[in-house]
Amino acid sequence: MPKKKAIAAVLLACTLTVSGCAGEELAALDDYQHFGTQTRWVYVPARTEDAQAVWEDLTARADAIEQDVSAEIASSSVARFNAAQPGERVAIGDDAYAALTAAKRVYEETDGAYNPATGLLVDLWGFSPRHRRADYAPAQPYDRADFMNELPGRAYLDAFFSPALLDFGAVELGEDEGGCYAVKPADAFVTVETAAGERVTYTMQLNLSGIGKGYCADEAEDILRAAGVEYGYYTLGASSVLMFADPSEKDGVWEVGVGAPRVFSERANYASIRVRDCTFSTSGDYEQYYVLDGVRYCHIIDPDTGYPVGAAPGQEGSHIVCATIAGGNAAEGDARATALCCMTLEEALAYCRTHALEFRVLFVWYDGTADEYVVYSNLEDWSLEETSLRVEEIA
Repeated sequence: MPKKKAIAAVLLACTLTVSGCAGEELAALDDYQHFGTQTRWVYVPARTEDAQAVWEDLTARADAIEQDVSAEIASSSVARFNAAQPGERVAIGDDAYAALTAAKRVYEETDGAYNPATGLLVDLWGFSPRHRRADYAPAQPYDRADFMNELPGRAYLDAFFSPALLDFGAVELGEDEGGCYAVKPADAFVTVETAAGERVTYTMQLNLSGIGKGYCADEAEDILRAAGVEYGYYTLGASSVLMFADPSEKDGVWEVGVGAPRVFSERANYASIRVRDCTFSTSGDYEQYYVLDGVRYCHIIDPDTGYPVGAAPGQEGSHIVCATIAGGNAAEGDARATALCCMTLEEALAYCRTHALEFRVLFVWYDGTADEYVVYSNLEDWSLEETSLRVEEIA
């Protein structure tokens, strides 16, 4: 069987091939206006009526979602929840309600491995958007001027790891005649004494940055299907990918290259997946991280330790370094991919087996003791590109 053309590194590097063949030319529209990443729609002009109008609908919808779920936008539902006092009921928008409801489902499904209530820990470790700005300067009592070369203070790490702050299951969501609402748990706060002797109170902080992009991809699918789109793909950065059919192949199947998330391969892609009409969600420790005293600290916080995944004392760096979810909706896929990165190997394998009828997975486990990378998968149609890696099938 002839090899299909590959979409190079679509899941991890988001470098997408946009040239078609067999008379079906592809075109692309993209921007960098939403969720701090590239949003791209690749389509077939000859089969798409008024593509510009469709793109405007897509961007308007993405903007509305971001305005409601981004913790960085002060007027958003999530930011207003974060600013609320313990026990306070906050009116929230329909999009925030839908995203939080999806987050609740995956939080419960993964026994808390996916936990959007780690917002304070994400900020403490230096992975909020404000830390990536060129004009970053300490603004909180726990901030470090050079946060990539100094670990957080133990008092703040212990405080922000408080069960009261991390109990996302205690967040009440509801709807009534006044609209949607969320209630911050009454005990979701801690008080920390600063170096200057001042006592500062912190409350539960939510971060929906991952699931927000997946939710946006799900909404985009509705827009594209309603416009009659059957070919091409839609992406939000590296984490959320919505595949339709490949117009240049009789079976409509794309070959998707999965980029190596670390330098464990001399190849650009360590694996390839063949798929059509499917969503992909990917999470990993390969984009936002720093290394201090030989330990890798990344933006995914393990709610079981309070540390970035694999970085807690005694873990020796062992963890899932990247995980891809295929199938299901994109919002829950984003959350599930993040959850996998926070699980032990045994937990991840059991979780994947339990939910094999709902979605399939491909992930890379790093064994810090043996300094070995192992690929695990239960995908039906994929191949390993980096043959030096060991593969284990999830049966």
